[in-house]
Amino acid sequence: MTIGRDYLLRKPAGPSAPKLFLDTQVVPAAVNVAGSLEVALDRASVRTGIRPSVILAGVTGVISLALFRIFSDRSRRPGRRY
Repeated sequence: MTIGRDYLLRKPAGPSAPKLFLDTQVVPAAVNVAGSLEVALDRASVRTGIRPSVILAGVTGVISLALFRIFSDRSRRPGRRY
């Protein structure tokens, strides 16, 4: 790739539409969800007296077990060849 003499003189076009959507819609929504989960975890910790890391580990374990059971039940259904 060759950079011409007027490279620094030209104004860039700005971000693309997908990047603009990601930066203005998706990232703020994800941050809001993460913040809400953090507040919920903190409140549950205060109410129960259990450390947040223990609550988080328990919830993660329950979700993992549920997903494992769901996907292992699918593989045992009759008529599945692989």
